Amino acid sequence: MERIELTPTDRAELVNEITNALFNRLSELKELSQEDELIQIPEAMKILGRSRSTINNWRKEGFLKDQVINTRVYFKKSDVLNAGRNSRRAFSRVK
Repeated sequence: MERIELTPTDRAELVNEITNALFNRLSELKELSQEDELIQIPEAMKILGRSRSTINNWRKEGFLKDQVINTRVYFKKSDVLNAGRNSRRAFSRVK
């Protein structure tokens, strides 16, 4: 078990340290939550600039991993962004 030592600390300094630690942690969590945000097909279509048919084909081929909740289809935003990067690389090689 760790030993905890309490030392006299200025209140303002303690509040500042706690505030900075919380701010840093919240910033990290915000970045993670934006990447793991679930989006539906219309938003994926806008991000990728692709049709609904293409999105559905990519789902069936496993190129774009979906999550079905009740009867709605969702994608992780990070997966959609990665699929966009990968598709552009694939199409740039063909030209």
